[in-house]
Amino acid sequence: MLFLLLLALGLAIAGLTAYMMSWPLVATQLRDRHTDLRAQVGDTPFSPAGFFWLLRRGYRQAHDSSLNFLGLPATIGAWGIVIGGAAAAVLFLARVSGVAL
Repeated sequence: MLFLLLLALGLAIAGLTAYMMSWPLVATQLRDRHTDLRAQVGDTPFSPAGFFWLLRRGYRQAHDSSLNFLGLPATIGAWGIVIGGAAAAVLFLARVSGVAL
């Protein structure tokens, strides 16, 4: 059980690392070339709107191969955060409640 919890936390941390490295590149590309899409992302660089925009792959509506290339690692990282965090929470709650020993 502890191994699965550590694995889930590792996935969340790896996703956070990929997101933190890729998102500024996507935001810069949006600022420089796609000002119409920049409004969908939010005002601050790491806003929740931008995170959900990446989860639903909003960058694909620009039809820009460079933005797709930069956005894919950020999307994978964002999903890693969500899946790893959710799995860690479920495993932790199962451990605390006594379901799994």
